[in-house]
Amino acid sequence: MALQFKEYVSTANLTELGTVSSFIPNGSLKFVPGTIDRYTLGTIKAMAMILTNSAGESVSVPLSKKVSAVIKKALDNATPKKEILAAIAKLEILENEKGANTISAPRGSTGEEESFDIGAKGANVSKVKVTYEDLAQW
Repeated sequence: MALQFKEYVSTANLTELGTVSSFIPNGSLKFVPGTIDRYTLGTIKAMAMILTNSAGESVSVPLSKKVSAVIKKALDNATPKKEILAAIAKLEILENEKGANTISAPRGSTGEEESFDIGAKGANVSKVKVTYEDLAQW
């Protein structure tokens, strides 16, 4: 089957609910007990957080797979947990069409994914020095 070009429309029906911190003013945020170890062992695909509001009520919300991988790398690089928690508090909670919530990574500073223009509109790809193998080493 040949490529069939048409205007891109996202099929993901995600609703941005707000930042983690906006749900728990005067509350707290912590990792679900054991989630880091279970993620490291590969028994779960994503870490989860406990959000506690000012009334002491709590809910657990999973991190996306991408956020979990970034958090694991930060922990491996000895980033203090308080700093990691502060960064997580700034992330968005998304809800999918089935009502499941996830703490997700930002799509880009403008809310849109980054773009790379090719050819007449932009860069000559053959002049770009970074390869996929280079990315895998970072």
